[in-house]
Amino acid sequence: MKFSFSFLFCLCSLTLGFGQQLNPEITAQQIEINYSDTDYTLINDFKGLDFDEKNAKISFVFTEEDTSGTISGLDFRIDFNPNDVDNAFFKGTALVETIDTDNFLRDGHLMWQKFFHKKKYPKIDFQSKQVVAFNENTFKVIGTLTIKGTSKEVIITFSLGDNKLLGNTIIHTSDFGINIHDEREKNKLEIQFHFPFLK
Repeated sequence: MKFSFSFLFCLCSLTLGFGQQLNPEITAQQIEINYSDTDYTLINDFKGLDFDEKNAKISFVFTEEDTSGTISGLDFRIDFNPNDVDNAFFKGTALVETIDTDNFLRDGHLMWQKFFHKKKYPKIDFQSKQVVAFNENTFKVIGTLTIKGTSKEVIITFSLGDNKLLGNTIIHTSDFGINIHDEREKNKLEIQFHFPFLK
């Protein structure tokens, strides 16, 4: 199974070591795509890694509140071969309504118009533009993250480990119109991606 990821994350709602935001003011309407119905083929027919979609996870930490959580409802596809990164791409979406911080009231508030506005923007979307190899088994995925109708260019750093691809990035939710706090730095969200391979 090839895995194309256009998330979240959350949130997925990114700077400092793991990732950074590059384009400050781009807005876009939400993209409604079912990636599982789209056929993508690598130009030179390199076989990409097969990912375990069922056990893929996206988690996050809202650092100011020391609050952790997850987002699911993933619909993704990734074409990735570590020996052929020029032809790699990541696409996917995640469902806003699946945000889970282990607090029912807080999760419900996050669905309000003031925050994620679930009714109007039910999905978070990510689409890669470029994948670059850095050092041994480290890859930078540059792409566009869309949350609440606002799109920002972000960088996700992935490391290739035993039977999995792990990613990290940082965003500020206020850059996407989600102001938990007035100060931008207090809206920092650290996002982790866990994509195991099929055995």
